[in-house]
Amino acid sequence: MKKTVVYLLITALLFSLTGCIGLSKKHGFGELIILGDNLTREADPKQGETEPQPVSEETTVKIGGETKKLGERFVLRNGIYNAVIADGKYNAIVKVEVKVNQKQTLKPTALLKKPAFNALKFTFDPKTFARKSVDNPEQINEVYLKGSITAEDWSRLDKMTKNTDGTWSVIVPAVTDENLEFGFVYWLDTDGDGVSDYPNNEWGEWAGSNPKTNQNYKVSEAKAEGFVEDIVGMKMIFDPETFGGKQVDNPDQINEVYVKGSITADDWSRLDALTKNENGTWSVIVPAVTDKTLEFGFVYWLDTDGNGVSDYPDDELGVWAGSNPDTGGNYKVSEAEAARIILFDF
Repeated sequence: MKKTVVYLLITALLFSLTGCIGLSKKHGFGELIILGDNLTREADPKQGETEPQPVSEETTVKIGGETKKLGERFVLRNGIYNAVIADGKYNAIVKVEVKVNQKQTLKPTALLKKPAFNALKFTFDPKTFARKSVDNPEQINEVYLKGSITAEDWSRLDKMTKNTDGTWSVIVPAVTDENLEFGFVYWLDTDGDGVSDYPNNEWGEWAGSNPKTNQNYKVSEAKAEGFVEDIVGMKMIFDPETFGGKQVDNPDQINEVYVKGSITADDWSRLDALTKNENGTWSVIVPAVTDKTLEFGFVYWLDTDGNGVSDYPDDELGVWAGSNPDTGGNYKVSEAEAARIILFDF
């Protein structure tokens, strides 16, 4: 009896293995390992380096949605992929080909570089900014950045997005003059209905100035304190008259627009707020991605009675702006870049 059971188990195991192998052949999979023998990163003058350096043991390879360390195996369908190789802030993109039923070990030659910064990320912490704390930071409903960094007359308000740690952040184009000034303004929602107490108040609450100077913060001062940082961003533009190959019936009634997608959260849970521009489009800058197969979409809320409040402020879904009319699916970064919906060169 025991021999029979063992025989059946072995037979089942062999069937399982041959079935998997057959499936691999049928669907065209191959194996790929990338090693770092010929990879280097550019020198860091701040560390006294003058020549390119070997990459570290923490270097990773990202292909599609998978990230592995150098030397670890990928099992992928046959085809040509962009492999994003990253060592800290240094990265490079290498094209690799996966061949059916082949095991390949590649040693690509590449120099990993720090991307050039093109944007500034501003973070507002209501518990610490200007060395004071907002009494009830959880009641903050809206926060905006304004200053000569974005408009000489301080007329532009860039909408900030709340983060999971209670801070708020926004990304704007980089500036060369770090003496430019800025500040944060916010609106409260004290009754918790999702609407700011005074939505038509154009001034909001001033968050405070630099306590060391009693003047507006300069970019250089904010960088020194760590709440402004250089980053690499990509600008996303929503045009309600053309996006998705269709037009919003009353684009002037749009009150809020957000972008969501795997570009900012694998589970699409993050909503980054867009700011309305003078030409009627809406835009936001998010951290740039190297994987241009990542997807995204825009959602918006209407204010049809013109009272400054979205018709359904508690609606968490909003109105879906549409998909790529050429594919019927979500826009990928590469497709949006070709359509100038995403700009890396803003």
